[in-house]
Amino acid sequence: MKGKIAISLSAIILTGVASAQIVTPNNPSGDYFSNAGSSNQGQAVGTSGFFYNNVRNGGTVGINTEIARNGNGSAYFKSEDGSDKADFEFLAQGTNFAGNFFAAGSLGKLGDLEALSYSWYRKGTSTTTANFQPALRILVDADGNVATTGDRGGLVFEIAYNGSATAATDTWVSEDIFGYNSGAGANMWTFGAGMSTAQEGYGVKISDWQAGLNTISANSVVLGFSMGVGSGWANGFEGAVDDLSFKFAGQNAQTFNFEAVPEPGTMAALFAGLAGIAARRKRSKK
Repeated sequence: MKGKIAISLSAIILTGVASAQIVTPNNPSGDYFSNAGSSNQGQAVGTSGFFYNNVRNGGTVGINTEIARNGNGSAYFKSEDGSDKADFEFLAQGTNFAGNFFAAGSLGKLGDLEALSYSWYRKGTSTTTANFQPALRILVDADGNVATTGDRGGLVFEIAYNGSATAATDTWVSEDIFGYNSGAGANMWTFGAGMSTAQEGYGVKISDWQAGLNTISANSVVLGFSMGVGSGWANGFEGAVDDLSFKFAGQNAQTFNFEAVPEPGTMAALFAGLAGIAARRKRSKK
């Protein structure tokens, strides 16, 4: 009987997190991490592997209740003008360097990445360019050696390069990066990675990058995933991201839901389950 009780307790505890790992803010009231200076600054979100990163010139990012999704929270962004920047990043072995964070490890090979998705939100009060939404970036090390940093860069998803002239407002939009172009994947532009120019690859599918283009190949490693706003965006923006999910071949999928605090309904269900277990245990002793 005791073994069955223990199994039931585990099932109740794991029910709410089996489909997603819950990431909560550093402060119970919600996070609003900002930096007025011009140099990038960051902050770890507990020990979750997520970081508020590359924040400068008044940009703001944080898990809070401003825009709820699948619960009572999400990862929120706010920028005021074209100099602002704010990112929310999941990094392999994130390491602090001069107040900002970079990846000291890898999540897996780019060629093994087989699923990637997230949800984004743009508030209707945003005044920046109409097709701007929180971007999703795959951070890569081109030669697969994380000890050499001159070949780091990223593949960037934006709806502007995938057939959308205007971003939806005041609604959540879910993006399946590998679901575009009949499964060949979304168009991804690039930056860095030791390429001959600062930015290239507009309109190139993610599957093409995985097959090997310029310095990026299937053997390039993924350092992490970045979601962010700003850096050249004129005027203001408010929005959010949630439900980041990715999968590498041979590994379990990882999905993350960003919540401000545990929902009362979830806690009530847990307490009700625990009460039921206690009652069964009491009856079994009679």
